[in-house]
Amino acid sequence: MVVITAELVPLRCQMAQLSRLHFGGIFFAGLLGFTAFNANAAEWKLVPTIGLTESYTDNLRLAPKGSEQGSFVTQLSPGFTLTATGPNLKSMLNYVMENSYYSGVNSDMKTNHRLLANANAALVQDLFFLDANAGVTQQNLSPFGPVTENNLNLSNNRTEVRTYAISPYLRKNFSNEVTGEVRYSHDSVSSSNSVYAQTGNQFASQNLADSQSDSVRIGLNSGTDFRVVSWGINANQQKIDYNGLAPLTMGMTTVNLGYALTPRFKLTATAGYEHNSYVSLTGKSSGNFGSLGFVWAPTERTNIVFSAGERFYGKTYALSVSQRARLSVWNLGYNEDVTTTRGQFLVPATTNTDAFLNQLWKNSIPDPATRQQVVDGFIRDASLPLALAQPVNTFTNQVFLQKSLQGSVALTGVRNTVVASLFNSSRENLSVAQGNAAISGLSGNIRQTGASLVWNLKLSPLTNANASAAYVRSNQTDTALTDRTRSFRASISKQLQPKLKATVELRHIERDSNMVFGNYSENAITFFMLLGF
Repeated sequence: MVVITAELVPLRCQMAQLSRLHFGGIFFAGLLGFTAFNANAAEWKLVPTIGLTESYTDNLRLAPKGSEQGSFVTQLSPGFTLTATGPNLKSMLNYVMENSYYSGVNSDMKTNHRLLANANAALVQDLFFLDANAGVTQQNLSPFGPVTENNLNLSNNRTEVRTYAISPYLRKNFSNEVTGEVRYSHDSVSSSNSVYAQTGNQFASQNLADSQSDSVRIGLNSGTDFRVVSWGINANQQKIDYNGLAPLTMGMTTVNLGYALTPRFKLTATAGYEHNSYVSLTGKSSGNFGSLGFVWAPTERTNIVFSAGERFYGKTYALSVSQRARLSVWNLGYNEDVTTTRGQFLVPATTNTDAFLNQLWKNSIPDPATRQQVVDGFIRDASLPLALAQPVNTFTNQVFLQKSLQGSVALTGVRNTVVASLFNSSRENLSVAQGNAAISGLSGNIRQTGASLVWNLKLSPLTNANASAAYVRSNQTDTALTDRTRSFRASISKQLQPKLKATVELRHIERDSNMVFGNYSENAITFFMLLGF
């Protein structure tokens, strides 16, 4: 590990070097130049890594039965993690370049970039702040195609997505009575230009329209002095500009009220008006809304939030339940949102894997740095995604109503850790089609249901065994199209040296579909080594 402690101003030169990298998400490197305005020193930690993966798969392209093609895949993945921690700055940048080499196929090499970066800074103490994030990921286009969680397979149902968002804002706490905030946000979502999606046994060139958005949010909310009656007034206006498509504006004004019957039980009410500019399939895209609910915290480790009301599309509900015990964490949530594919790539995950596991080990590992190392290792060994209980974010240029039910539970003991999750997500198109409306070639409404189970067994202080199983069912609700995907994984990880770790994994995936040539299966074995410096 390399530790750098320096004033923030000299980092301009280092960030300028990073900005020469060609992928769009690396804008974040230049963004860190804002720290030049901060007079405080920060501790910077640079951790270079290099990963080596050797894998064999009997179905490299996840092709239909009878068309399988086996291949050895070698992947070399240099990368680094750069973090900064100071009194007014917290930032993290993780970058990995995956270089994959294939034997026995025409595409003998490909390179993927992965970036995850975020920063939070106080530019003027207690007044002026800045949030920023950027990402480069590889995403599945549709649940109705070869779905993979890795970049080793050559899938026509996968593309690169680049996002960034920057949000300066003013926030002031007026004597614990009123908190005011004015926030401006700018974000961008783009994907690879040449994208192919499967419809039956046909492949058609498709594109998700690249887009940029500007939004303004203004809010006044009661402070801590309002112990019994709380209130808030918030307004948000957003404009999304799509390349080659009509722009979209979305706005909402909300009034919130709360009344605490007891210190642990509060009644809530919301009312307001929302406006959306899209051309509606139902003839209605705007209107008044309102809801009633409660917030109940029966113990310090239990929290329940519920509301029911009505929006322009009909009845609406929301639920959040969280419970943290000494050796377990439980989450259950239901929410509804009028949103877009780009919006789902920008919002934080409902059940963030990192944060969820941090809660699990909060009591047994009090030190945050040590706990984070345990969490990172567990996520890597168990091949967990960034978010638990997560459906495929189907690419579409339409506005849709998404209803999501998600649940997760994690249990830990002396040697065993179990993580289970489930989801049920439905999408109902609200706007008329623009351009290539659905990248999957399907214009209907989609429902996805899934569950997964991960078991980690600590065989010794340096050796872990992992087993996992997952099931996902996807169907187009207004047709008979249905896919079922089952996956099984087993692996053993061993810390060979303090900075060298090795993993061996077996993988089996199978899909049953009533789509023509939609069935496939894959068996693979992977050996992975990760070296830190």
